[in-house]
Amino acid sequence: MPTPSHVSVVLAMDRDTPLFHPLMRSLVRQTTGLGDVQVLVVRPRTDAPFPAGLQRWSAILPCREFLLLDADGTGKAALANAGAARAEGRSLLFLSPGHRLLPGFLETCLAELDQGADGVYVDRILAEDRVLRRHNLPDFLPRALQTANPLGQAVLLRRELFERCGGLSGRTSYAFWELWIRACQQGFVLRRVPRPLLLSTLPAPLQEVNARQEALLVVRNHAFFPDLVLRWALALLRGEAWALPMGPGRTPNERQVRLLLENAALRREAPPARPAVAENLSWDRFLPGQSASA
Repeated sequence: MPTPSHVSVVLAMDRDTPLFHPLMRSLVRQTTGLGDVQVLVVRPRTDAPFPAGLQRWSAILPCREFLLLDADGTGKAALANAGAARAEGRSLLFLSPGHRLLPGFLETCLAELDQGADGVYVDRILAEDRVLRRHNLPDFLPRALQTANPLGQAVLLRRELFERCGGLSGRTSYAFWELWIRACQQGFVLRRVPRPLLLSTLPAPLQEVNARQEALLVVRNHAFFPDLVLRWALALLRGEAWALPMGPGRTPNERQVRLLLENAALRREAPPARPAVAENLSWDRFLPGQSASA
């Protein structure tokens, strides 16, 4: 029986193929070498062959194995789960076409796993058009996941974490956020490397903001969130006017929920505005501007 590879890199092919080429080049530049790395490219099942440019990377990448997979189902979570099911690595790394691994990423993150971490994430460089800026992530605290997913998806994690947490949920557009929440609830340790070892291209901003997916995430993982935040989520799903969205990929903290409730109470208590009565208006307001009252 073959020895499992150390890392399986799973690439979900849900965007344009040209975006894969810079990502593949970034794998070649890894300082640790790819001799013990398995690369899996997964796309929704189709009769069309994989693009020839993508197939050529199987000969270019000096990795242990390069697989092109057709998977049943669509969406990032389904493709990632299909790739993980075929992966042989003791650790997993899920990437998107907008990611670029900077030199030293694999070497540094594997060293942290060897020191006892269950998942490792790094600071990053954000690319928007031609502007690059450094983005420092917070040191890991479970409560950071109560308002957003600062980790994203490019976290090198032990295979055990992925399997014990049930993989990625297909019921939400925030599958990786939910995975990190489950990992916290089961006591896994996630660790930050304070070095910018990942470049990430910012996606186009979401146009629709309704917070339904965020609210459902809270309800499904209600034991992880404060009671007030659960109250907000249930109220938003019921359509109550006071439960306002926080923005894409955001949920409120307890203080923000209290402010929403206080503002709603003030609106209910405020007397309705009455139209002005003519008898109460000063008589000279109707005179031309050049006139002066006595």
